Amino acid sequence: MADKKVETCYACDQVATSREHVPPKCLFPTELGVNLRKDLIAVPSCDAHNRKKSDDDEFLLASLAGIVGCNEIGLSHKFTKVNRAIRRSGGRLMEKVLKGQNIQVHQLGDGSEVDVAWGKPDLKRLHDCFSLIVRGLYKHKYGKAFEGNIICEVLYVPTTKRGRKGYREFAVAEMARELSPCKVEGENSEVFQWVLGPEDPHGSSCARLAFYGNLVVYLAFISSKVKMKDFESLFDIAQTTEKPIYIQKDGKRYRIN
Repeated sequence: MADKKVETCYACDQVATSREHVPPKCLFPTELGVNLRKDLIAVPSCDAHNRKKSDDDEFLLASLAGIVGCNEIGLSHKFTKVNRAIRRSGGRLMEKVLKGQNIQVHQLGDGSEVDVAWGKPDLKRLHDCFSLIVRGLYKHKYGKAFEGNIICEVLYVPTTKRGRKGYREFAVAEMARELSPCKVEGENSEVFQWVLGPEDPHGSSCARLAFYGNLVVYLAFISSKVKMKDFESLFDIAQTTEKPIYIQKDGKRYRIN
């Protein structure tokens, strides 16, 4: 009898003890009278990258559902499941999602009122959440864990730094061009869609995630085969001078300092 193949975690080399939904299952509503959990993706996971990250899953849900720009599915999810989670936490959940938050009550045209909160999002934690999701999608698509680092660009969170904004626009334009011929996937497209690009000879690639219609995140896979010490970022070079530095590509010019 052949030995049963041992499954390993989507995010590390530990033996898998369960399966993890990517994205987290909680992002997909069940209260809206339509099945938004068709053929969810689940990948093998260790305890650390499944059961022990339930707090991160709740943080991600509260960070996405109801944010300006999301579709009606996201808004409905905010006013049902997310609001219940916020009340259970005594408001502490929103303090994790937005630093220095400010909440105001706005009156709608029908006379009803809605609370609107804004503040500084925890980008580091968001990046970690999105990186784990895309590692899971990589495992699902290629049957192996990605070895290397992942760089995340959260497009729905604006940046006010001119050079950083220009460099991000350039990088995203390049990734969008690379992903344009690739298949967009996601059985529950109103909640989540994704596209993963082909790998280059070094094993690097890129991806795009879209939550609740319009909340878009681009990610770059930097394979462990790429020795970053042998490369210097154009953005970092541009920061060493006060003279305007531009990247010219396909008829567009991007200032990166």
